[in-house]
Amino acid sequence: MAAQYNLQSNEVVVLKEENVMNGGTWAGYTDQLLLTNLHLVLIKKGMFGGSKGIRMFPLSQIKRYNDRAQANLGKARNGTDVLEVYFVDGEEQFGFQTGGKKKINEWCAKINEVVTGRAAPDAPSSGRALPGSAMVAGVLKDTVGVFKSRLGGAVGATAPVEVATKCRACGAPLSGVQGRTATCEYCNSAQQL
Repeated sequence: MAAQYNLQSNEVVVLKEENVMNGGTWAGYTDQLLLTNLHLVLIKKGMFGGSKGIRMFPLSQIKRYNDRAQANLGKARNGTDVLEVYFVDGEEQFGFQTGGKKKINEWCAKINEVVTGRAAPDAPSSGRALPGSAMVAGVLKDTVGVFKSRLGGAVGATAPVEVATKCRACGAPLSGVQGRTATCEYCNSAQQL
């Protein structure tokens, strides 16, 4: 008789995956993994589909750090990519037969979302991006923009316009580049030119 997980009345399936490996180096991709709003459920199956039982891991037992669930992309001893989930009383690893890093990152993001109630701030949308790479790209773009404006910009770009005016706070003379912020040397008030 095949093992079947019966959802509780207040439980829904969020993700489901067939051909999952759990249990060490010699385990096969025979199990099924469910993520519900309450549990991570592993339905253990034999090589020929026979039932070996059900293991339930309550999501409330997943460790958190910096407001993020501890579900990560890791490596098994044999070098394959695995989903590592850290619980209060131990760790479990799950390998997926298909999908690789992209699928594992999807599971990490979804587990984090269910456990914390919001998406991970630096969860990559695919397995190719490094966490934080969007922020680094934004900083580099801003830095290049500053150098362009200081060095005259690209060919055909308009040159910065120097303006002179009076400080709105004290009336002292104030000058700088149009659209930028200047600080009055007399009253220290900052204002956009």
